[in-house]
Amino acid sequence: MSSQDDIMCESCDKMYANIDYKWCKQCRISNLKENFVNWTSGNEEIDNFIQKMQLEIERHDNIIVEWIPYNQFNNVKKTNKDGFATAIWKDGLLEYNEEERKHKRISNIEVALKCLSSLQNVINEFSNENETYSTKVDKYDRYINPKIYGISQNPDTSDYIIVLNNSYCKECGEIYTEKMWAKWCKPCQINNLKQNFTNWTSGNKIIDKFIQEMQLKIEGYDDIIVEWIPYNQFNNIKKIGKDGFATAIWKNGSLKYNNKEIRYKRKPNKKVTLKCLNNSQNVISDLLNEVQNFQFL
Repeated sequence: MSSQDDIMCESCDKMYANIDYKWCKQCRISNLKENFVNWTSGNEEIDNFIQKMQLEIERHDNIIVEWIPYNQFNNVKKTNKDGFATAIWKDGLLEYNEEERKHKRISNIEVALKCLSSLQNVINEFSNENETYSTKVDKYDRYINPKIYGISQNPDTSDYIIVLNNSYCKECGEIYTEKMWAKWCKPCQINNLKQNFTNWTSGNKIIDKFIQEMQLKIEGYDDIIVEWIPYNQFNNIKKIGKDGFATAIWKNGSLKYNNKEIRYKRKPNKKVTLKCLNNSQNVISDLLNEVQNFQFL
């Protein structure tokens, strides 16, 4: 059974709102209220709006929406999407630390800045948050859906800014179609594959078309990119059994998506199995049927 120390807040002597994380909603809201005098946007309507959002937190992992001074942003870079930029938030987001039983900042995090021309646009954007953005976070969607971190203002243009987690593709500016942490954009990756069609050929139009169609069917960052692989890419070829199978080392190796570099990279010297169809009377048809029988996801 739990002791009183495990379920009761040591500050207010009330039961924790979340016993597992020793998080007290009443104390947290009280702390946020006390901190109201330590910040201001310079606009009473925005101050009241942010304060209201802070006092609506329900869980230890809810985002604390803040007023974020513009000088908190480093390396501001415009994206290809109008009104959007990326930046590094110096102080960073407040997150609940279970061991210390308090919120601590995660410094130097990458964020997206969405520029809005008027105060009313800011209010409207937040009013639609349930459709587009969220301040609710849990371990399953922390890196998936767009999250609101706060509001800022560019002192040079007076434009207001909504600060979001960076779930936007740097290439096209649209929201990532895959898990945010993967930083994989389906439209951009398909476009890159299309542009690469001219750089390879099997020498057979039917096979080329088949591989191209397979490449354009990718749905996620970890899908296999089916390729035409020149035979001179294989080393140490060794026959196994009597059914046309062999093992080999693929020198360049398969393409794997690297989310840190936001691009596909090869993993060299990959051991593979080869299946020979040289005895087939309808080699192209049999080859394509054979390929379709495999799982590429």
